[in-house]
Amino acid sequence: MTDQPYARGSVVKGPDLLGPHDHRPFVCLSTENPPFRDEEAVYAAVTTTPRSAAIPLAETDFRSGGLPRESYVNPWVLVTIKHADMQEIKGQLPEDTVDKIA
Repeated sequence: MTDQPYARGSVVKGPDLLGPHDHRPFVCLSTENPPFRDEEAVYAAVTTTPRSAAIPLAETDFRSGGLPRESYVNPWVLVTIKHADMQEIKGQLPEDTVDKIA
């Protein structure tokens, strides 16, 4: 866990606010400018459930790191999470992928 802000495009392991698991990955969408950026950020939920409007994350979509299973970003499921509640960086997405999600 950290109190440091994550960069836009970071895929971060955080608390599962949406299901029965202890954690799930999220994609950081916040830029450096919003209020309270030093404390929290806006994240899009990542899931292993394919949906027609979900954005698939292939291994080749990552600039670094990655996820162990086939995953999808649900850009309509946005949450604000405190940096202190996030656990670790799983990877980094390129800006064009983050722009598509946002």
